[in-house]
Amino acid sequence: MLAIPSRLGDRVGVIYFGRSYLEGEVPEEQDPQEVLDRVLENDDRYPRRAYLFVMDAVSYTVEKLTVRRHITGKELSLGIRDFAIERFGIAAKLVFEEWNITKTRHFGDIVFNLVNEGLLRKTEEDVIEDFDEVFDFTTAFEAEYEIDVESKGS
Repeated sequence: MLAIPSRLGDRVGVIYFGRSYLEGEVPEEQDPQEVLDRVLENDDRYPRRAYLFVMDAVSYTVEKLTVRRHITGKELSLGIRDFAIERFGIAAKLVFEEWNITKTRHFGDIVFNLVNEGLLRKTEEDVIEDFDEVFDFTTAFEAEYEIDVESKGS
């Protein structure tokens, strides 16, 4: 499914997943920041930070695999969840809300915007509906945290 910039901003490079390329067959490398500029011109529902986070989450998810292969929308959504919990902890849901992301379908919107601009690849079987209702944000980001409110000296 995925061809992703391995690094963004001051980082460079492209990693291609889901297909082996012979030498000289790899598509031309694009400047990820320029591509994101185009994406945001066409669809400004989500901020640049959300796109950058999803791209990092793609790398995170793929690195967790024992064998490099295609990842599904469901696998990516779960990888994004895990990466967000690792990166933002209890604030993950709040960060996503700040970015206008309130359901897993929004991850699909971001991914397919990146696919449409050539930063990610998909198979013919991949559809945006793969991202629908993969998990509930409240359950995923709030239920796992317990805050001890016992005060000292009580």
